[in-house]
Amino acid sequence: MLRDMDNCVRIGEIAQQCNLSRSHFSRAFKKVTGHSPQDWLLRMKIEKAKRLLITSMAITDVVYECGFADHPHFTRTFSRLEGVTPKAWRHNFHHAIASSHFLSSADWRERQTETNPGTLLAVLDHQRPSVRADH
Repeated sequence: MLRDMDNCVRIGEIAQQCNLSRSHFSRAFKKVTGHSPQDWLLRMKIEKAKRLLITSMAITDVVYECGFADHPHFTRTFSRLEGVTPKAWRHNFHHAIASSHFLSSADWRERQTETNPGTLLAVLDHQRPSVRADH
């Protein structure tokens, strides 16, 4: 389903490939994922849209890249699932990223040293000129 997400995915065809009736496939799919196949696919399209919205890609291009037929339908669907319009989501994401640059030095060092212990040395070297010996 993910591979053909941009195309018109027919649940009946997928069920047939699994040697199941459409209704049996849908029940089994919902039992495993918690969503109907149609709802799950729509959510995956919105997740793809969110990944594209963090780039500089125009929202109109995101609409078509994610397999939506038109901008209004995409905006309604995105807003229903995410609680905000795609434009507002993009703005909020970039605002959150900008705000994260104001982490305290200790938080930043802790996060960086978890993934790269050599980073702590670089941070300490960078901060050395501002450290006063008279405290």
